[in-house]
Amino acid sequence: AMFGMMVVGSAMSILLSPSRAGPLSLSLRGEPLRMVSSAQLPRPPLPRNAPTSWSLHKFGGASLATPELYKQCSDLLIDESRRQKEELGACVPTMAIVSARGGVTDRLIKAVETALGDIDQSTQLLEAVSSEQVEAVRVLAGDEVAERVGAQMARDTERLVGVMRAVSLLRCIPASTMEVVTGYGEVWSAMTMQAYLETQGVPTAWLDARDVLIVEQTAGGGLGDKGSSNTVGTDPLWDVTAAKVVDWFLAPERAHLSDTDCTSRAPIVVVTGFVASTAEGAPTTLKRSGSDYSATIFARLMGATRITMWKNVNGVYTADPRVVPEAYSIAALKYDEAIELAYFGAQVLHPSAMQPCIDGEIPIYVRNVFEPSHPGTVIEGRACSLAECVVSPGDFVDEEAESPIKGITSINKVALLTVEGTGTSSVPDLVDRLFAALRQAGVATVLHTQASAESSICIVVEEASAESATLALQIAFERELQRRLIASISTEYGHSVVAIVGEGMAFRPGTGATFTKAMANAGINIRAIAQGSSERQISICVESEDCSKALRAAHAALALSNTQISVAVLGATGAVGSQFLEQMAESKMSVSNPSAAGKRKAVSDLNIDFKVTVLAGSSKMWTSYDGIDVEADLGGADAVATDLDDLTRFLEDDFNGNRIVIDCTASQEVADHYPCWLSRGVHVIATNKKAGSGPAALYNRAKQASLDSSAQWLYETTAPGSGLPLLATLKDMTQSGDVVESVSGRFSASISFIFSQMREGVPLSRALAAAAAKGLCEPDARDDLNGVDNVRTLVVLGRELGLELEVEDVECESLLPVELREWAPDTAAGAAPLVEQLCAALEPFDEAAAKRVAEMLAGDKVPVQLSTVDVGTGKASVKAFAAVPADDRIARCAGGDIVVEIFSRRYSESPMVLQGPGAGLKITAAGLFADLLRLSRSLVEFTMPIRRRS
Repeated sequence: AMFGMMVVGSAMSILLSPSRAGPLSLSLRGEPLRMVSSAQLPRPPLPRNAPTSWSLHKFGGASLATPELYKQCSDLLIDESRRQKEELGACVPTMAIVSARGGVTDRLIKAVETALGDIDQSTQLLEAVSSEQVEAVRVLAGDEVAERVGAQMARDTERLVGVMRAVSLLRCIPASTMEVVTGYGEVWSAMTMQAYLETQGVPTAWLDARDVLIVEQTAGGGLGDKGSSNTVGTDPLWDVTAAKVVDWFLAPERAHLSDTDCTSRAPIVVVTGFVASTAEGAPTTLKRSGSDYSATIFARLMGATRITMWKNVNGVYTADPRVVPEAYSIAALKYDEAIELAYFGAQVLHPSAMQPCIDGEIPIYVRNVFEPSHPGTVIEGRACSLAECVVSPGDFVDEEAESPIKGITSINKVALLTVEGTGTSSVPDLVDRLFAALRQAGVATVLHTQASAESSICIVVEEASAESATLALQIAFERELQRRLIASISTEYGHSVVAIVGEGMAFRPGTGATFTKAMANAGINIRAIAQGSSERQISICVESEDCSKALRAAHAALALSNTQISVAVLGATGAVGSQFLEQMAESKMSVSNPSAAGKRKAVSDLNIDFKVTVLAGSSKMWTSYDGIDVEADLGGADAVATDLDDLTRFLEDDFNGNRIVIDCTASQEVADHYPCWLSRGVHVIATNKKAGSGPAALYNRAKQASLDSSAQWLYETTAPGSGLPLLATLKDMTQSGDVVESVSGRFSASISFIFSQMREGVPLSRALAAAAAKGLCEPDARDDLNGVDNVRTLVVLGRELGLELEVEDVECESLLPVELREWAPDTAAGAAPLVEQLCAALEPFDEAAAKRVAEMLAGDKVPVQLSTVDVGTGKASVKAFAAVPADDRIARCAGGDIVVEIFSRRYSESPMVLQGPGAGLKITAAGLFADLLRLSRSLVEFTMPIRRRS
C-alpha cells in the first residue's frame, strides 16, 4: 500500500510500506516506456566527398503558408547546405521534412466532414486546396513545371473525390479515411518545395514517407487532437523502415543524389512529414502536429549530425512570451528538460519526438526561420539520473547558473478531481481501483497527489475528460460511497497546471520554497502540488484566472527575469508626483551611466524592473498593463476621466502580483480607498497624511487590511522630515526592546525656514513668500502657519508610537494673527495665487512679528516652532513661538532643515538625533522613492543557496 505518491512529468516518486512492497514497473504518462533498438541501422550511401552525414531540417505549416515563404525556406536550405563549405571543404547533404501548407490540413478535414451532407461542396473544397497548391508551384517554378506537378495533383484529387463519395454513401468517417485524405497536404507540400529547388539547379528529389516509414499502431487510430504533444501509440518499425529508405536511395532514378560531388554542391531531399504506412501497407499518420516526430525519425535513419526545427520564434523560451513579456530564448537544454517543458504546454517541440534523437545522440536545434542569424536553442545530452545524483550530488550542480530552472510552462483547461476518504484506510485497494477505472475510461492524468493515509487523492485531468473520469470513479466506488467509506468524489473545473523545469533543481535547496513563496506573494492559492523523484520539475495546480499571474511571478522569483513591479502614481501631474517620476527616470538611466557606478550597482543589484501602469491626475488618468513611458509627452495619449473605482478594477485585473500605489496627493477621497486596495494585496506608499492622521476608524481599517493581506502601507514622508528615516528608526528601536519616551524638535521645514529668515530681519510676509518659492509650503500655506500640517504629522508620529491620537487632541498654537484666522482667499477666475494673497494679508502684521522675534533674540533666546509627542502623558503639542537658548541644538538648526530628538530608556541622557532637510519637492520625492525601494526589496527573491562541492 502506498503511504504517499506524487506523480508529474516523467518521474514518479512512490513511498512503499516495507512489509507490502512489491515489484515495480516503469511507465511514462501511464504508458510503457518505448525502447528503441540500439543496433546500428542500415543507412543509404552518402554523396561523393560529403564532409559529414546528412543535416536535417523541419519546416512547419506556418513557415510554408505562401509561395514567398516556400521560396524563403528553400533558399535557406541551400544556404545552410553551403554555409560550412569554407570550414569543411564541401557542402553538407541536406534533408528537409515539411508539413502541409499553412491551414491546408484543417481545410482537408473540413472537406471530409462536409462530404457527409454535401458531396458537391466537399469536392469544391478539395479542388480549391489542390488548385491553390498548383498555383503556388506556378509562382515558384513557372508554367512548365506547374503543368507537370499539377497533373500529378489532379490525379491525387480525383482519387480523393472517390474517397469523399464513399464517405457520403457510408454517412460516417472512418479514422483511416481521415488519415488518408489529410496526408495529401504534406505530399503536395513536398512536391511544391522540390519543384522550386529543381529550378535552382540543386540535385533534388521528394520522398513520400508513406513508401518507406512503416509504423505499428499500438493505440487507436485517427488524427488525434490539434496541437497535442502525444504521439504515443505510433511506433516506427525501425529495421523494416531503414531497409526501405536504403532501397529508395539506391533506386536508379535517384542515382543522381549519391553521384553528386559535394565539393561544389550537395543534394537536398524533401520528405513528407506526418504521414506513414502500416505494415499492411495502409496509409496512416503520426497524429496531428506529428511532423516533428517524422523529422527525428528520419534524423536517426539517416545518421544525421544535427536536426534543425525551424519555427517562428527564436528557440525554446523560458515561458510563453505572449503571457510573460520578460521571457527569453534558452541557449541550451537537456533532452529531459525539453521533454518536461513540451509536455506541460510548451508547443515548440513534441516530447515523443525526442526519443529517436536521444537514442541517436543527435542534437536538436530550434531556430527562427524569419531570423536565421539567431542561434536559437540547442537540445542535447541527458540530465543526470537519480542514482548518479544520489551518489554524488555536488558533481551535478552548476555553480555558474543564474537560476536552477530553465523554463516555466503551463497546461490550461484542466479539472481537479478529489476523492476524499473518511480519514482511515478503509479501502485498501483504493489506488489500484482508481487508476484502473481511469484507464478503462480512457482518461489520462496530468498530475496526481495522495495523502499518506490514502484518505484523499487529488487528480488533475483535462477538462474534456473530467466528466468521463468523474462518472468512472462514481461507478467504481459506488458501494464505498453508499457505505461512507469514501466521503465524496468532487470535480472542480477552471484550473491550470503551472510547472517549473530544470536539471539545476536536483539536490539544490530552496527552489520549491522560492516557487511557493512567489505564489503567496502574488496572492495565488495552490490547490495541489507535486514533484517527481528526479527533482527536475515541480508542478502546481491553480485556478485558471491565476495562471498568467503565477507564470510571471515564478519567472521573476526564480531569477529568469527581474522582478516586475507595477506602479500606479496618483497625483502624477502635481509638483511632487512630477518630481517622483523624474527621479524614477533618472534611476533607470543610472544603470547605463558610467559616472554613477555606486547608484548603478545599488539599483541593478535589486533585480527589479519598475513598470508604471497608471498615471493619474485630478481629472485624467492614463493606464497600460504594458507600461507607460514616464518621459513621453502624454498630451496626445488616450486618457480617461480619473475614477478611483475604475482604477481599483484596473489594479485587480493586473496579472502582476506586485502592485504598488504611490499617493502623491492630499486627497481625502484617495486616502479613503487605502483599506480597499490593501485588502486586495495592493501595496500603498503615501505622502498623503489624510489616512495616517485622519479618523481613527479609517487608520485602523487600513492597518488591519495591511495585516490581513500582507500588503504593505509605507508613509515615511508623512512623518517629520519627508526625507529623514524617522518612522523606520523608531520601529527599529521599539522592535529591539527600547522604550521611546518622547520625540520633540522642529518638525516643519517651512516654519524653520521662515524663522531663520526673520532672525535675519526679513519680514514675515516676505519670509513666507520665499519659503513657498522654495517649495517648502503646503498647497494651502495657511496649513503651515496655523500648524495644521504639523498637527497631522504629530498624529502620524503619535499613532506610530502607540498613542490613540486624533487631530483635535493636539494642542496647537498658530502663527497666523488672530485677525486672519477666518481669512479666505479670492477664488474668482483671474485672482492671484493663494500664497500671494496670503502674503499681502500678512504685511500689516509684519512689524508686530518682527518685534516679538527681536525681543527673544535680545534675551539670548531663539524663536522656534517646537513640536513634542510625550509618550508618557499621551499628549502632543505645537508651540508657535517657543523660546529656546541660542546654544541649544534645536536653536542652531538653520534654513529649511529640521531636527528631531528622541529620548528613550537607552537614550535618556543624550537623545538620538536626526537632522537634515525637512521638505521640498526633491526631498519629498526622494523619500517616496526610498520607500518604493524599501518595499521592493521585500518582494525580491534573492539567489538560492547552492550545494558546494566538498
